[in-house]
Amino acid sequence: MLFSERYGYKPPKPLQFERMDDDLKMAIHNVLVLFEKSNLNKNDISSLYLNIWSFFYMQDINIVYNNNSDYIRHLCDNKYKTLSWNKVYDFLEFYLSTIEQKLSVPPDDKIIIEFTKTLNAVFEKYNSAYRFVNNKIIPITNQQEIAAIEEAATTGIKEIDYHLKRAIHIFSNKENKDYVNTVKEAISAVEATVNFINGTEGTTLGDALDKLKEKKSIHSALCDAFKKIYGYTSDKKSGIRHCIFDETDCIPDFTDAKYMLVACSAFINYLLSKAKI
Repeated sequence: MLFSERYGYKPPKPLQFERMDDDLKMAIHNVLVLFEKSNLNKNDISSLYLNIWSFFYMQDINIVYNNNSDYIRHLCDNKYKTLSWNKVYDFLEFYLSTIEQKLSVPPDDKIIIEFTKTLNAVFEKYNSAYRFVNNKIIPITNQQEIAAIEEAATTGIKEIDYHLKRAIHIFSNKENKDYVNTVKEAISAVEATVNFINGTEGTTLGDALDKLKEKKSIHSALCDAFKKIYGYTSDKKSGIRHCIFDETDCIPDFTDAKYMLVACSAFINYLLSKAKI
């Protein structure tokens, strides 16, 4: 993480949606190299890159027949480095379908399942907004969700921005995935928002929402709904606001953390809009 992101001058992006950094692109490349070494023989690899060169990159096939397979692999690697984010995902789908054909295996073969599982783990580690589902790459978020998070993290209100930027920072950390504290900081940002609107300080979210209900500025059912979400974060079985112990059985994962980050951001934006701030 660069200086500007570490010290809050440029908040890290929560998810790589419609973009791909060099780390993610190289991590994907390395998965392919390891997969080939473990599962393909030299002829398989040569045939694989013949297809990639000729039918994905649409390059002159004569070059293949006039050079050895290592050289063609080198040419394909150079082409890969120039791909845009969306073309990398196109490449992965093409690569996977070619592997199925070359190995003569069905889409649900163990080798294919493990391959896509490994790639999905890389996508998660590097905060890609995409996953393999049924051997096709699909988005797990959209531009509206990303925009909601970014808007909520730049309100200009110190207490709110601090907690939400912390949540984004923790969520986007590739080296140390801490989904528990992502959720904790996101819900703390909501708490800071309600306290700001109420003109209070240090009031728990549950009590602050009750006070907000009294103002009748938002429907009581909405307050009650978010109180239940707050209850989830306060439940000792979630391990969010309590230490993790033997009965902790709902520790947040990527999906939980992403949902809470989006939901809390949207609720913050809604509250501030209703309060006309």
